[in-house]
Amino acid sequence: MATGPVAPRRLLCVAPLVPTGGVDTLLTAFGMLAGDHPELSVEVLGTGPLSRVLHDQAAYLGIADRVHFRGRPTASAVRAAVHGCAVLVLPHRDDTGVAPTAEVALAQALASARPVVATPLASRPDLLDAGTVVPPGTPTVLAQTLESVLARSRSAADGACPADTAAPDRDGRLLRRVWLRVLR
Repeated sequence: MATGPVAPRRLLCVAPLVPTGGVDTLLTAFGMLAGDHPELSVEVLGTGPLSRVLHDQAAYLGIADRVHFRGRPTASAVRAAVHGCAVLVLPHRDDTGVAPTAEVALAQALASARPVVATPLASRPDLLDAGTVVPPGTPTVLAQTLESVLARSRSAADGACPADTAAPDRDGRLLRRVWLRVLR
């Protein structure tokens, strides 16, 4: 049975482009997911000294055309971006990397029932579902969690039970890609 094109979906990250922002972790995780999710892209709202390094990382991973760096966000731009995203991702390594705009993004995501995947160091982790909190600096765990959240949101949108759309070999394919990248 042939399927039609899938509607575009976007991961949104609101973080400064500094080591504690964790954007590098998101890019690596997205690199693991990108092959199985051609409809998926990443939008990063933030600025910082690692801008060039992160652009280079996206190019190295072959995902540069699907990662969009938008620069310094305003609160209203953050609210609009959250409204159109599939998942808000806050991959911060340290609470010093959490910008006030990340607080705005999290509040907007929670208010509009958008899925959030974050580290415990991101703002207000007490409000996050236990299944969406990932350890900082762990791209494989982040990729697996995003895969799960995306599958759940797709199931909910289709009106299906999550078990109806489970693909047990997806984690296996994801882990194989990780190991192949490590072994290179």
